Amino acid sequence: MIKLVFLFAALVASAIGSPAANLTASCTVTSYSAIATAVSSCTTLTISGITVPAETTLTLSLKSGTKLTMEGTWTWKYAEWKGPLLKITRSDVTVTGSGLTLNGQGADYWDGKGDSGIKKPKFMTIATTGGSTFSDINLLNCPHQCISISSASDITLENFVIDVSDGDDNGGHDTDGFDVSGSTGITVKNSVVKNQDDCVAVNQGSDLVFSNLTCSGGHDLSLSVGQSTSNGSANKVSNVTFSDCTVTKSANGIHVKTQLNIPNGLLLKNTFSGITKYGINVQEDYAYGSSTGSPKGNIPITNLVLNEVTGSMSGGSSSMAVYILCGTDGCSDWKWSGVSVTNAKKDSSCNFTPTGYIDYK
Repeated sequence: MIKLVFLFAALVASAIGSPAANLTASCTVTSYSAIATAVSSCTTLTISGITVPAETTLTLSLKSGTKLTMEGTWTWKYAEWKGPLLKITRSDVTVTGSGLTLNGQGADYWDGKGDSGIKKPKFMTIATTGGSTFSDINLLNCPHQCISISSASDITLENFVIDVSDGDDNGGHDTDGFDVSGSTGITVKNSVVKNQDDCVAVNQGSDLVFSNLTCSGGHDLSLSVGQSTSNGSANKVSNVTFSDCTVTKSANGIHVKTQLNIPNGLLLKNTFSGITKYGINVQEDYAYGSSTGSPKGNIPITNLVLNEVTGSMSGGSSSMAVYILCGTDGCSDWKWSGVSVTNAKKDSSCNFTPTGYIDYK
């Protein structure tokens, strides 16, 4: 009798323990249909070589503490919709690529018109928190914007390669590399972006660090602030650092634009070359994707610090080293040092003079 009671107790303990065991299980998934079950039950997870159905966001709401390895080539069936194709959420997750290519098959969508053409899906949204890390992830041929970091906090992205260079001669447009909004405590480092739009575009956030990025073929390192007409807090950026970044074969080196309270403590330490339009471009007259020529100071740019920003222009007839257009009382407390821009053909145009500014032509 005692033996039977003991056996029964052991069986009960085993049954109770099995859910906990599932939470730490190691799972490998090679088909789209198996992903949801694996994500809901595994904290060590490998997803390899999958194809996602058309007009479907692959949402990976990972358990806290999950270690996800992404392998092989991932593709998405064609559909004209807004996306995103992939979204990763939750806290304290580690996401690592291993021989990974996320293929957006952008050539099926590109028409040279970007937002004005057919509807194209955004590629990848990261909305994680709590010390999450992402590394060794390759994105190929984004149809539209590549990576959106949105409502995220305390995360690090490292060793990304975003390659949309096929779009240079095939109609790629509006293919931003890293877009940041509503986020704090973000670090993006040691990564490469080849595209046809902003390498980095910061819309709203604080405590953002971008270091050792190599950008080519697109527009610039950009802060584009003031996109909300109803929420003032969405029009603020503070404590942003760009350091040791290289921009080549692009329209601008650095572009700060407020739409018709931008950065406090913005540090830029970068190099650029082959820039066709402006080496450093700061304007408070941006609306609907272009300059209006009528700046407003409604979103002030303060503490714009440039340290050891160096570069060269392409030498084209319209190239300008520095362009600054501020609205009334819109710019203050800018400090520049070690700034050098060479090979521009047009004289710089500035209606505000930072401390340390010299004629950079």
